[in-house]
Amino acid sequence: MHIHALERLNRICVEIQRDRCPTRADLARVVERHARTIQRDIDALRNQFNAPLVFDRERNGYRFTDRAWQLPQVSLSEGELIAFFAAERILRRLAPTAEVRLTRQALSKLAALLPNEIVIDIAALDRAITFAPEPILDADPAFLQKLASAAIHRRTLSIDYFSQHRHTRTQRDVDVLLLHNHLGEWYAVCRDHLSGEVRDFHVGRVHAITETRRTFRPPVGWDVDEYLKRGFGMFRGGDPVVVEIEFDSDQARHARERRFHPTEQRRDLKGGRLLVSFETTESALTQVARWLMQYGSHARALAPEELVDMIREEADALRELYEERPHLAKSGAKSRVKSRNPRVQKASG
Repeated sequence: MHIHALERLNRICVEIQRDRCPTRADLARVVERHARTIQRDIDALRNQFNAPLVFDRERNGYRFTDRAWQLPQVSLSEGELIAFFAAERILRRLAPTAEVRLTRQALSKLAALLPNEIVIDIAALDRAITFAPEPILDADPAFLQKLASAAIHRRTLSIDYFSQHRHTRTQRDVDVLLLHNHLGEWYAVCRDHLSGEVRDFHVGRVHAITETRRTFRPPVGWDVDEYLKRGFGMFRGGDPVVVEIEFDSDQARHARERRFHPTEQRRDLKGGRLLVSFETTESALTQVARWLMQYGSHARALAPEELVDMIREEADALRELYEERPHLAKSGAKSRVKSRNPRVQKASG
């Protein structure tokens, strides 16, 4: 089936699964097509995909009699998977020309068809800046293909992995539960046989992959969405904590345009300020502190106390760092002033 039609059917299914009983007109607005096209799509869902789709006369809209039903996934070959990963890798290094933008849009549509075991940040794919050169740890497309295939077919792998935290290389067996793209970086979310825990492995630190010919079953109660919303970014672990952040009126205008965490709640404060709170974990607080400090004095951590102490200690360390050698800072400033002097530039030229 044509990729655009399949993408449209998927959007229609998502809208119906929200259990709002949308009408044909509602669905037409969602996918920006004529109501006649929606009727053909509805017929296709019923006749070609055996969707349990009915028209509820009492609620005057469409619904699934089986709310767990989903549109069958497209089966991508191993060659197509590696081509996708290679394209994503190449596009990230190209300037946002018209041709690259068109290719990026096509890649975004393909990303929507990936299996549930492969999660990519489609919003990042849609931003041209994502494909400008970035200081990321690169991942081998061949490794991405092997990990994706293992996640789809539930095969246990043996990986040679370098741990940045421990600064050591280890050989370990892993059950790949999910291949996840976060801000351009690829992670394999695996059940680690060595520790017995579910952990995140950066694919760029994988040095070798070996098939074990063993299969696995996901842990009981494994839920992708629940797992990904824990922690902050790719940092997680430890007891749950609630973070509270206050943005001043200047930064609050920008903060209102963005969503920082799946569990966040917001409350407007006097003077245009904004209070944002979300649930995370103790091990993620270091990353929260790094993220928060980019806003400088325009954002203040209110809770937990551990986060407040982290930022206070970092601010003190920065102050000491810049007060340590003030003569160098003054020397650098003089050099910059001299370089702007046209006479000096003329003489040096």
